[in-house]
Amino acid sequence: MAENKNSISVSVTCVVCSEYYTDPLMLPCLHSFCKKCILKAKEKQGGAGPSLKCPSCDTGIDLPDGKIEGLTQNLWFEHESKEASIKKKICSNEAIWCGKCSANDSSDAAIVYCHDCGQFLCDHCKKIHSRNKKEANHKLINLQAKESIELPAMKHEEGYCMRHTDQKLIYYCNNCEKLVCPNCLPIHHNSHMDKIEDYIDLGETARKALRQSVASCDEVVPPVTEAIANGEKMLQQIAKSKEDASKEIKERFEKLKAVLDERCNDLLMETEEIASVKKNSVEKQLDGFRKLVKQVSYGCQLASSLSERTDPGEVLSVGKLITNQLEKSVKEYKKLPLEIEENDAILTCLHVPTLSNEIKKFGSVFEIEQLDPSLYSIDSGLAIPLATVKKEKKFHVALPAGIGKAESYLKASLIKSDKSKEEGRIVLPVDTDNNTAIVSCTPQNIGQYELSVTVRGQHIKGSPYQLSVKASRDYTTLTNQRSFDVGNNTPGVAVHTNGEVFASSRDRFVRVFSEDGAAVRRIGSKGNGNGQFGYPWGLLLVRDRLYVSDRDLNRVQYFSATTGQYHGQFGSYGHENGKFSSPRGMSTDGKGNILVADYNNKRVQVFKENGTFVQVILCDGNATDVAVDNEGKIHVATDDKHHVQVFSSNGKISLYTQVENFNSPNGIAIDDEGRIFVSSNDGYLHVLSSDTKQVKLISGLSVPYGIALDKNGHIYVAEYSSSRIMKY
Repeated sequence: MAENKNSISVSVTCVVCSEYYTDPLMLPCLHSFCKKCILKAKEKQGGAGPSLKCPSCDTGIDLPDGKIEGLTQNLWFEHESKEASIKKKICSNEAIWCGKCSANDSSDAAIVYCHDCGQFLCDHCKKIHSRNKKEANHKLINLQAKESIELPAMKHEEGYCMRHTDQKLIYYCNNCEKLVCPNCLPIHHNSHMDKIEDYIDLGETARKALRQSVASCDEVVPPVTEAIANGEKMLQQIAKSKEDASKEIKERFEKLKAVLDERCNDLLMETEEIASVKKNSVEKQLDGFRKLVKQVSYGCQLASSLSERTDPGEVLSVGKLITNQLEKSVKEYKKLPLEIEENDAILTCLHVPTLSNEIKKFGSVFEIEQLDPSLYSIDSGLAIPLATVKKEKKFHVALPAGIGKAESYLKASLIKSDKSKEEGRIVLPVDTDNNTAIVSCTPQNIGQYELSVTVRGQHIKGSPYQLSVKASRDYTTLTNQRSFDVGNNTPGVAVHTNGEVFASSRDRFVRVFSEDGAAVRRIGSKGNGNGQFGYPWGLLLVRDRLYVSDRDLNRVQYFSATTGQYHGQFGSYGHENGKFSSPRGMSTDGKGNILVADYNNKRVQVFKENGTFVQVILCDGNATDVAVDNEGKIHVATDDKHHVQVFSSNGKISLYTQVENFNSPNGIAIDDEGRIFVSSNDGYLHVLSSDTKQVKLISGLSVPYGIALDKNGHIYVAEYSSSRIMKY
């Protein structure tokens, strides 16, 4: 049979008897066996009882109606085995006797195989066969050319019922999810007649279900495999940690002579026990991960191969069983915590004072809490997910107090999308009073990176961090590259990492454009319900979540950026904490906080990404927009004061104001190198260096508002009165 190039290699022999399958049955665990082998296994396991254990994986199986005959017939494997058997017979060196005249004692050796009849024919029977009008056009395979024979796909043959062995399986019961024969209908399916269909009509539906099951498992194997790799790495680190601790214990106890030997051995045993508990804990989790990966991988292979089969009977025979098992695996995956519930640290606490009667109480073996990765966090540098190729980018890392020697376990790496790694540089500590360190990295290539900061191989809070590395730009020669026509006054703009451009519109929706300027979809509609807008204004993208501030309805809603599905909202009209009066531009600090310019209340409010109120930053004027730089400082544009007010990273101290001839600044953005972009009501886009010197001034814009930067460093400006987005 011609094999699909994407199919797996299906084993056509039973693992129990090592022979070609005969009447193969598939168990719910997706392993198949000959019927006779299942019967033998059942007999070996006790014979009586409505259940059996799978001979391959030892999974307990409840038999339908308590009988082997209730198991699912695997017509797919049955056909594969039959085909393989014929192929083997054809290619063997043994004589093959004619199947037509085999009943006679004078049967001759076969010289051809009729693919259509499924019979071997001798020379005499071949001539008779050729003279028969109905059989004259059958495909005959010459058995003498053994090495060059290619067996065509077998003709479809209906399977036969295990209960009524002379009856073909030509119906499918949707209620029982099984192929059935005509004799079974009135006996076993009398109450399901409205659920009975011709099996050929359901084949394509079953194929689609299999493909969907495979697609639903795409998210399962990679993260679980990664979790397994992390766990295996942790086992190595536990072993090394155990080795280091043991070595230190031995060195200290050598100084205490023989009197300390007993205590030394006790502590070594404690170390062994801690390592053993950790190892067992991790291995138990890994066993679960491996079992799920093996189960899903095998199920997906079966489903992928079966979905390519053209025989609907084969597909229907086991398709639902495979789909059910894969769906069960997906549900199990979604409940499965992929974080290893253990750490790898085994440290010692050993002192060498003068010891006498307290010698037996000396020392201890313990796990140091300060190696808990959740106690470390990337404190600043996350606000702007951009970097410039071959230029240093720094991140501040907050460390727990009293870390002792634990800083040696802090590691950083920069991993490109092609999985190549560039090591980051750690400077420890830079501020002993505040327990902070700097992670420094200099990406060598343009493209997407992932920055990881770990403690003993485990990510700290905020890690890993996605970073887009761009080429250096000359901002003194900015030119317009493209415009996106929105349709009616547009105050807000945001750009997704996939290149899509989002623009808010007075028409009460958010329009989404492809990178080349084509309008691809809308998000939201006119109204005051969930997912509707009074006047959408500011836009902010945080990963795949789109935040939209509503000037008229005084709230912020958030959606899936790729599907437009409404997810939630926060805020209402008012002056109290968590309420708004004409909210405008927004920003993120990269640490899980959303900052919203609360225009009429002359303030910026800070929220968690789920809308939980955090704090208020009081401004000296009407706040139109806000941006956070890589040092964590908060920049607020205030149109009535005609300047940008800059606050400390905690928002509690007003550091200074920037006055650059801004006439009612409307929007602000900051890039990875500290350049500041400010739009003003008089039609200008100001480009300032990190030391606030004018780099470029773009004029002629028609009331510019929101500003956004893409992963390549291009600038997008929402031109309010001209109802368009300008790209520079």
